[in-house]
Amino acid sequence: MNVMEGARRMRRAGRWMVLIPLLVTIFLCLLSFIAYALNRRAGFIVFAVPLIPIEILGMILWLAGWIVEGFGKDTK
Repeated sequence: MNVMEGARRMRRAGRWMVLIPLLVTIFLCLLSFIAYALNRRAGFIVFAVPLIPIEILGMILWLAGWIVEGFGKDTK
């Protein structure tokens, strides 16, 4: 596998590691807000806390993919 293909795969993996947990976090926050608005006790937000490190690692991987791709391009 060459550098450009590896960088592309790093970016793709990082993007999914950011987007999927972020969408789940937003969904859980909306559920918590609706439960709060209806005066119900539902702590859905605590399920979103473990997703934050996955999102951070995904952002780092996504950024690293962009950097590796920049170094891998030919300079002619």
